[in-house]
Amino acid sequence: MEINIQPWQIALTIIIIATGLLLFFKFVKIIKSFIRGKKLYGIDKKEIKKKWTEIEKLLNKSSEMSYKLAIIEADKLLDHILKLMFFPGSTLGERLKVACYKYEKLRQIWWAHKIRNQIVHETNYNLHYNEAKKALNIFKKGFEELGIM
Repeated sequence: MEINIQPWQIALTIIIIATGLLLFFKFVKIIKSFIRGKKLYGIDKKEIKKKWTEIEKLLNKSSEMSYKLAIIEADKLLDHILKLMFFPGSTLGERLKVACYKYEKLRQIWWAHKIRNQIVHETNYNLHYNEAKKALNIFKKGFEELGIM
């Protein structure tokens, strides 16, 4: 007994299999997001937003020390998030380099991170409100890029 398979049958089978695979991967993605819900890699988004609100309150205290603390806290929050997202590296700088490959818009955060480094390493660094506000806006855009805010 000879089996005669037509070319259109092969093409149809390939299309059905490819469609099935695409639907399967889409289903897995939906299930993952459903299971993860409000949590992102073990972090509750409400917790992040609460921490961010505290950081913004520091900016509104009208003192240079509060501005500096706000930048440091935003930088720490970013580092914590990148660790939880399993970006490799022993420092935020190393993790940020890797994260920039996946999230190109994070490159803007380098400027804000450098401000943090100046605050921490230069004892007489003066930070003005406008510069602090700009840095925090950059951090916030980075968090949005990561899907956290």
